[in-house]
Amino acid sequence: MATYNALSARRNRLSADSPGNSVEQPRLTVSSIDDFVSLVSASAEVSWPFGYNLQISFEQNALRTAVLLANLKVCHSAEEREDCSGMGSTLVALWVRGDAAFWTHVGDSRIYRLRSGELRQLSEDHSLVQEQLRRGIITAEEVRHHTLKNVVTRAIGTRDPLEVNVQQQTLRTGDCYLLCCDGLTDVVPPEQIQSLMGSGQDLEGSCRALVEAANDAGGEDNITVVLVRVGE
Repeated sequence: MATYNALSARRNRLSADSPGNSVEQPRLTVSSIDDFVSLVSASAEVSWPFGYNLQISFEQNALRTAVLLANLKVCHSAEEREDCSGMGSTLVALWVRGDAAFWTHVGDSRIYRLRSGELRQLSEDHSLVQEQLRRGIITAEEVRHHTLKNVVTRAIGTRDPLEVNVQQQTLRTGDCYLLCCDGLTDVVPPEQIQSLMGSGQDLEGSCRALVEAANDAGGEDNITVVLVRVGE
């Protein structure tokens, strides 16, 4: 059984963030994904507007389709509303089904897993500095202070073909997943995140502690935190 709590996030296991503190694109992203996942959870007899990949699981296909539908909806919103023109959203989503976790992300919103006291970042940022780090152009320390660290290479709301990769893994009792935006990770180091997640507080207390840590560190961006803990 998975239990979770969230601050500054909706009820589903989703986190979306938009540059410039806009709320419309994240709202559309979350609601669109939530709607499609709820639909396929009720019945598998749905249409697959972007095709069905037989090489991946049903859940991976569902989450991939949900993200592509969200991208389409945000694009349409940008065309219809002048105040939404040119805006987009990052995303991280986790779907717990049975004894498995399925997740995906777009941009620099992240998912972490705390297992047996060890924190691991499961996602890899879709960002300019991450690409430079992978190619050995800059160091990990330079990434943290780089002037272009918030420039993403993938976002919800793009007309370019959006590549969506959905991962999965088997759950273990005691696993704790963190979904968050860069408002947390830009100012709170992984060591402190690990300490706060493993402090023994309930999920609400841990969420509040993470948000407070970001604020205490001078965070000026939106701070979104979602925690999911696997019980027996």
